[in-house]
Amino acid sequence: MAIIKRKEKSLDIKSNKNLFEQFVLALICIGAIPVYKYTGNLYISFAIVIITAALIMYLRKKRNIYKSGITGEKTVAGLLQRLDNYYIVYNDIVIGDKEKGAQIDHLVVSPFGIFCIETKNMRGTIIGKENDNNWLQKKNSKGGAVYEKNFYNPCKQSRGHINALNNLFRHSEIKGLFIKSVVVFNSDMRPELNVETDTTAVIKSDFLLRFISGYKEEIISSSIIKKIEKVLDKNIY
Repeated sequence: MAIIKRKEKSLDIKSNKNLFEQFVLALICIGAIPVYKYTGNLYISFAIVIITAALIMYLRKKRNIYKSGITGEKTVAGLLQRLDNYYIVYNDIVIGDKEKGAQIDHLVVSPFGIFCIETKNMRGTIIGKENDNNWLQKKNSKGGAVYEKNFYNPCKQSRGHINALNNLFRHSEIKGLFIKSVVVFNSDMRPELNVETDTTAVIKSDFLLRFISGYKEEIISSSIIKKIEKVLDKNIY
């Protein structure tokens, strides 16, 4: 079993915070009743109800996004746990500034290289090229209509994470590391990947362990791995 250094939690925290915010807004909405009784102004009470209801709907949509992300990250974290003890797994970490730093879904450190993994929990057809700014998701709605949505290219997202890692390691005098960029789509969502990439691996989660295990040459010494662990444990959030 892999050595798990960090368990995924940031999306859980955001989801719980979102739920608390909905609760507070619901209380404010209920508060429109005594406001009307006190002021006798129906328009103020009506405005409070409309505004808070709109905010609650917005937060519910956002929480659904968090829940989807949680599902994808937990699926991949569960798979990575099945690697053997040559592999050290960090889930859900931030490099750099706690609020605006590079948020990495999963980082796997091993003698065979480092794997920086960006997880997506999306269904439908995914279309894009490695250097596009945005990719396209196409799926059918329950009514049969085709739904299209642009989202930021996860290859560029992952490369940004790798740059942050290289900068961190460089300042700690650890250079020349092999860091592989990997984008993983949760197979449970049955995505169809129509993407073209050269340097970033874009795969489904059911192929992830085979992909990582395919790197068999030991290129990072145990002493360097210990240094990497110390640097990460000291500098991640």
